[in-house]
Amino acid sequence: MKKNLGKVGLLLFLLQTLLFGTQLATYTLSSNKDTLVLKEPLIITFEVEQKDKTDNMFFSLTPKKSPDYEIKLLKSLTNDTQTHHSKAVFTYILFPLKAKKLLVTFDFSIQTASDGALAQSYVDDHDGSKAIQKAMHHIALNGLAIKVNKTPNNVDFFGDFTLQAKLDKTKVSAYEDVNIIYTLKGEGYKNQKKDFLPKIMGVTAFHDAHNIYAKLTKKGYNTKRVYTYALSATKDFTIPAQSLRAYSFTKHKLYTLNTASHLIHVRQIDSNSLLDKKDAPEQENLFRIENIKKFFIYAMIFIFGFITAKLTEFQFIKKEKIDKFQDIKEAKTVKELLLILINNYRNFEIKDFVQQLEEIEYKQSSQSLQDVKKEILKVFK
Repeated sequence: MKKNLGKVGLLLFLLQTLLFGTQLATYTLSSNKDTLVLKEPLIITFEVEQKDKTDNMFFSLTPKKSPDYEIKLLKSLTNDTQTHHSKAVFTYILFPLKAKKLLVTFDFSIQTASDGALAQSYVDDHDGSKAIQKAMHHIALNGLAIKVNKTPNNVDFFGDFTLQAKLDKTKVSAYEDVNIIYTLKGEGYKNQKKDFLPKIMGVTAFHDAHNIYAKLTKKGYNTKRVYTYALSATKDFTIPAQSLRAYSFTKHKLYTLNTASHLIHVRQIDSNSLLDKKDAPEQENLFRIENIKKFFIYAMIFIFGFITAKLTEFQFIKKEKIDKFQDIKEAKTVKELLLILINNYRNFEIKDFVQQLEEIEYKQSSQSLQDVKKEILKVFK
């Protein structure tokens, strides 16, 4: 096995330390590349095998922290099925955060324990909680030299991603919600974007963003993130097109993630039906736009509330009982229930339920639609 003995010209003390380490075990520290670009995933592998067969051996490898990179353990495998012949493989993934020459270093240690120490530990403490008496050996490792190149400026995503947008309708009444969902998925550096849409003048927006899944793999973070928007207004507006820059590590080039713009037609409500036709004394600032808007909103709430109350009373007489959560109970699909929650129950805590429903929709959960309905009704009541 190839030994990590460092570079020519290393100090004698370090050479001696490395040679001492090789008397206990043989080991290699390697990476799948030595040149990469900003935030491109790098796989680092450390393999170690026991050489000295005198005692039992335990290996520990810890990366040293640095603001120049982010490093995480992907997996560690230990094989100690043979007595006094332990093997281990540590696999790390590193994301460079600065374009420069990096030196990635680790703390490596070997602990040894005799058969007698192991046996005594079990005799003294049958539940295995008593510490085994071990000898600690710190082994010096030469760091990995990595060259990190720059990527183009103003890149939104690093990796290979796709972006989709789904709009439920383009024609609504004033104050009625338009729902649009953006779905971003792919592999690369973790997605840190919290919002997709800019503020749209005259539009009230409710939005939520969360991960359907985010799993760390050798290609980086395999993620699916959903951005849900409910938009309402009193006049026509445009949901702007999106054009986001991304850099592909596999193709080594820039690309764009695009969505189309959407013109939303808003049907106006007849203001005459909301206003009292009797003359009222003119007062200062009475007809300011803000006051008129507020009046329309409050008047609509009152009128729709009054009509709803009368209809409810009528239905109660006819059906004996009306369930205010009937729309939830009657929802036949996951998408239908999602829209009902976003449109009708925004004052409730719906974030967790939205996530559960989207996991069902994308087959990331074993829950059923009926299970989520029961949980929603239990919480809402």
